[in-house]
Amino acid sequence: MDAEISFTKRAFEQLKGGTKRYRLADFGHRDSVNGLILEVMPSGKKFFRFRRKHLGKDTSVTIGEFPNVTIENARKFAKQIAVQFAEGENPNEAKRLAREETARRDALSMSVQDLFDGWEAEFLLKIKTGERRPKSLQDARSTWANHLQAPIGHIEVSSIDPVGAENLLKRILTKSSVAVRNKCLTLLKSMYAGQEHNPFAKVRKLTEVKRERILNQDEVRRLLESLHSERPLYRDIVMMLLLTGQRKSCVLSMEWREIDKDRGIWLIPTSKMKAKKAHAVPLTKEAMEILTRRSAEAVAGQRFVFPSDNSLTGHVTEKSSQGSFWHRITDRAGLRGEGKGESVTIHDLRRTIASWSVMRGGNIQTTSKLLGHSDISITASTYAHLDIEQVRRELGITTAALLGLGAEVGEEMKPREQESRVERLIREIEELSPEERKELLIKIELATN
Repeated sequence: MDAEISFTKRAFEQLKGGTKRYRLADFGHRDSVNGLILEVMPSGKKFFRFRRKHLGKDTSVTIGEFPNVTIENARKFAKQIAVQFAEGENPNEAKRLAREETARRDALSMSVQDLFDGWEAEFLLKIKTGERRPKSLQDARSTWANHLQAPIGHIEVSSIDPVGAENLLKRILTKSSVAVRNKCLTLLKSMYAGQEHNPFAKVRKLTEVKRERILNQDEVRRLLESLHSERPLYRDIVMMLLLTGQRKSCVLSMEWREIDKDRGIWLIPTSKMKAKKAHAVPLTKEAMEILTRRSAEAVAGQRFVFPSDNSLTGHVTEKSSQGSFWHRITDRAGLRGEGKGESVTIHDLRRTIASWSVMRGGNIQTTSKLLGHSDISITASTYAHLDIEQVRRELGITTAALLGLGAEVGEEMKPREQESRVERLIREIEELSPEERKELLIKIELATN
């Protein structure tokens, strides 16, 4: 039988641990509760417990440790437990079920970091099957690490509601740009796609202002002059970007097995193409000269045309920050600006090649093939405004010759009743909206091929 004492703080402070644990029953106080005991451990720690027979067996329910649980609160809990026993319930069983439910919820619940990790694992499988590109995963990892991991990685997936989703994207927009905000939205929509509720499902992308920076002849001259002071490796990379018009990721990861030296073709595999289909790039004489020289200098068995021992990928990568080869080259060439977006980027070289091609009389279809666009409308939406003047000139000259007219296209406009068919056609083209001109351009291209 347990010893009995009046439960007071002063009495408890005088209790010491023995060679083994011992129990003291609550007794002698007007608020004493039958069944409430204090168990003193050999270490001196003291625990409140409630003991009662349940279904013929002695059952002990732990209330808590003194002094974290006060005597007053221990008595309140003891009374509640006594009621549960009186109603035929076992509080320990209720605790066990509650623990199991918590464990089940914890097992099924995920943090947003867990969700990203799972999404990443699935993406890696899609890369192996050729459904997705490694570059896409690289971009997603960068977006996650730079903009999403810190603010939401630690919280539960289900804790983000549509309002929270909107607020998150607004904060990202204030700290970065529309492009970054849209990239974050795309990633989050994809991550939440398999969840019961997707708080990002109805959020729309914001319209981005398309960058239209192209280099003029003087800027290209300065860029080429700057290359003379650069290491051959980086000089060759920039020249290959200029000579092929391909994306930075494709040029930097160019492999020798992709080069058909006999036919002068660079076959970029599906896994590297944004359009998800292989792309054949014709190599000019100058491009082949670079490849021939680099091939002669390459180590036997070398995989990449532009190798790097300092990169995990095995090839040169470009961060464009201060100290990078592109920063050095553009700085020497005077192609860096102080404001955001004012400096010439590597992608501007691709845009420059395409724009020059169109402005010098090349058609949209040829340019689209060069760039590896999956749809001619992608090319037209970016470069058709450059081609409309060429369309105007060619259309005027062709129809004038067809009709036997000697007047030069571009003469001062005559009264409409005196206009020739060609003059009327030219005037109507001038009155078209930019979107209508793009549509006309595409239809002319399709009709003449």
